[in-house]
Amino acid sequence: MSYRSLFYPYAVDNIHPGFSVDCVILGFYKKKLYVLLTKFDISRYWQLPGGFMFKDETSDEAVKRILAKRTGLSDVYLRQFHLFSDPKRTIMEQNSEFVKKSAERRGFYSEEEKWFLQRFVSLGYYAFVKYENIQLSRTEKNSVKWFDIGRLPALYSDHENIIKTALETISAMLPIVPVGYELLPEKFTMGELKKIYEIFSGKILDRRNFKRKVLSGGAVIQLDEIKNSSPYNPPILYTFDKNKKDMLEHFSFI
Repeated sequence: MSYRSLFYPYAVDNIHPGFSVDCVILGFYKKKLYVLLTKFDISRYWQLPGGFMFKDETSDEAVKRILAKRTGLSDVYLRQFHLFSDPKRTIMEQNSEFVKKSAERRGFYSEEEKWFLQRFVSLGYYAFVKYENIQLSRTEKNSVKWFDIGRLPALYSDHENIIKTALETISAMLPIVPVGYELLPEKFTMGELKKIYEIFSGKILDRRNFKRKVLSGGAVIQLDEIKNSSPYNPPILYTFDKNKKDMLEHFSFI
């Protein structure tokens, strides 16, 4: 059996040289924040969904293509946040291992794969997705999995730093980033919304003050429904007023 290159469909003649994109895809489930990671079967390291920019596309087009492939979604909250350009950001021994194992699988070494052994700068993006809407893509050679943001596995190259920088950026911009609207399902509890802001802010928020501030803004509506998660004192459900979505991008609940 013959195998195509591990780096397919990328090749030295169709990508912008020395440039890559990496995406920190975040989801929220059972009051925990998760990040989506991928791993090649020949690798010991998990990594962020990412790739290279074709010569005929923009960086935004590249990351949207990659995100759609990994999540199946095309309309998500997506933002650039940092250009990672440290000359030592790539652990070149890991890249060399990729090239070597790719050659072993194919049965021959290709000079055309040497482009992967150069320095790359990477443009970082973060994306918010609704956890329950994601259909994880999995192939024989590639795994995709959610990981608790506080319990990450061994990561490729500088991807731990990329995740850390994304979280710091979101935390600093909480007043203008609609994290609750983008991460929560259509119906949610006040406790779930509060937990999201606690995770990103690193603060423990007072339950009563948080609820009062949320409801005073008018963008969150209390429903005549409860969450059937507990027979004892089940929590009330809420939803966002979609007509006031713009308000959520310029209002902080903390």
